[in-house]
Amino acid sequence: MKQKYIIGLGCSWTQGEGGYPQEVVDAHGGYTQCRPGQPGWPDSDYYLREYELENSWVNQLCKYHFPQYKSLNLGIKGIGNQAAVGQLNFADQIDFDNSEGIVILMLSGMERFDIIQQHPKDNSGFAEPDGYNSGEYRHTKWRTAWPFETTHGDKEFWGTYARQLRSEQMVATHQLMALLNLQTWAKAYGYKVIIANAFNQHHWNSHLIPSEVGSGVELYLKLNCGALHKKFDWASCDFHRGKDYISFMQKLVELDGKLSKDDWCQFNSVYNPDKMKTHSTYLTNDQGSHPTIKGYRVIADELAKFIKERGYIEES
Repeated sequence: MKQKYIIGLGCSWTQGEGGYPQEVVDAHGGYTQCRPGQPGWPDSDYYLREYELENSWVNQLCKYHFPQYKSLNLGIKGIGNQAAVGQLNFADQIDFDNSEGIVILMLSGMERFDIIQQHPKDNSGFAEPDGYNSGEYRHTKWRTAWPFETTHGDKEFWGTYARQLRSEQMVATHQLMALLNLQTWAKAYGYKVIIANAFNQHHWNSHLIPSEVGSGVELYLKLNCGALHKKFDWASCDFHRGKDYISFMQKLVELDGKLSKDDWCQFNSVYNPDKMKTHSTYLTNDQGSHPTIKGYRVIADELAKFIKERGYIEES
């Protein structure tokens, strides 16, 4: 019998950052965005990963809706969508030839540009097991640039990307290549594909566009990639098509009631440690903000509805 999987691909919103029980939040003084090297914080945030994986939308989707499926969380904090899809190649503990299921890409920032790090094979997986690989390649194997000038860290990489590489056409085509690679992988192994938008703000008012045109993400890629975007099966894969929200950030902001639905793009002005002493009901007070355990449950519940409506899985 084939092993059934629900695979989660994406960034911190997939790995589960922010999905910490109250005692962990309290122990960190209400602020849990640990980054190695921060003053007063441990050198590694690995000790938080057990909470992240347990409370991620990937695991909650299986736990509360489809327990006959095993969750496989391949998300990594900070990465973009090329790296998210590329993670499938590093799941060497999984026999995909004898498996079936659904692979869900929770779209990370589309402006993020991924390459492999200079030394990805440092064997740290043996000390910090990830469950999906043998440990030959470490979990944080990707190097990702955002198109902003910076004065520290990867400043040359980020600066070159910002000044010489980035354009809307480049970004959109880069993202579409990730989607097409995912589609090819899924067809090879017989998996269903779902794509959803974590927080991208492209065409934030796309709920005013007729549903047959597609979601904001699809429209963005169509405008910048032309006919190439038709090679992806939007009709069966796009979670947000026909929805009245274009990202899960928009959904959670609305549920929290701290901003109006039309002002959700301003979430950074509310969800930050200067304005909030601790996490809200559905979102954290971290810079950039992440779902809480309840926030990830909302995502899992919404994805479950989509899966059942499409007939991909019958709920157990």
